[in-house]
This record gives sequence, structure tokens and C-alpha cells, in this order.
Amino acid sequence: MILLHSIGNSEHSNVNSIEEIKNSKGTLTFDGVYKSVYDNREILADRDVILLVMGDYVGKDNSFDKGRHYHEEYCTWKQIREMNFKIGWHTWSHKDLTLLSDEELKNELTPPFKMDYIAYPHGKFDDRVIEEAKKHFKFGLSVDKGDNSDFQIKRKYL
Repeated sequence: MILLHSIGNSEHSNVNSIEEIKNSKGTLTFDGVYKSVYDNREILADRDVILLVMGDYVGKDNSFDKGRHYHEEYCTWKQIREMNFKIGWHTWSHKDLTLLSDEELKNELTPPFKMDYIAYPHGKFDDRVIEEAKKHFKFGLSVDKGDNSDFQIKRKYL
């Protein structure tokens, strides 16, 4: 699985070019689902794609993330559904799940509707996070941490 964020021409590390994406192999996963994904959806046709939604930011922007070097909007629910790809969960607020209380963890991992995938924010998880994730999802996606079992699936950046 491949971890992506935005599609475009920016030199920022979170942006991949159309050519890079066209030449990639395997399942593409988009964390956050930026509007650039919707704007370039035609290059994703016939690809295995999972859109990993952050519930609190659907239809908003990334101004919450002060570490970004660019400003970008997230897709609306209408745009996400229109793309007709698999939809997964990236929590409500993108907090480090390992630092949350049990109640906060349960709330962050409870999606608004049934989804098969959870992508742990920042790729961080522990046994407690996995046990709660198993109550809601079939698969857990990390970044570079994990053993590639169903709730520790590693993804690589393109």
C-alpha cells in the first residue's frame, strides 16, 4: 500500500505529481482527502484507492496543521462519495491515539458509518488502540511501524 496526501506540482513533501501516481503500483491510500485528489480523480480511474477521511475536517481546510507550508482544502462528503472509491477512517480530529483516554479513543475511532479501514494518525498505535480499532474496522493502516498483520499494515510513501 502507498500513502499519499495531495496531487499536484508543488515541491512540498506531501504532494505527488500526476506522473508519479500514474507510474506507481499497488493500492493508493489518501490521508485526509484533499480537494486536489478530487480535482485529479481521472488519473485514479481503474486504480484501487482508499480515501481516509478525517471527520472534523471534511469540507474545511488544513489550517489546523501549523506545520504545513501550503494551504489546501479538504473534500466535501459529496465529492468523496462522487469519486466512488473505498472510504476509510482517519479519526475525527487526527490526534495521537496512544495519548488519549479510553473514552476519547472510543470517540475518535467511532466513524459516522461502517468502514473497513482505519489509518492511525501519524502512524501511531499500541495494543490498546488496536483492541479498540478491532471493534469498528477490519484493517488498521500504519506508516512504517507494524508487522503487516491486519491491524498493523505498513504503507510506504510514494
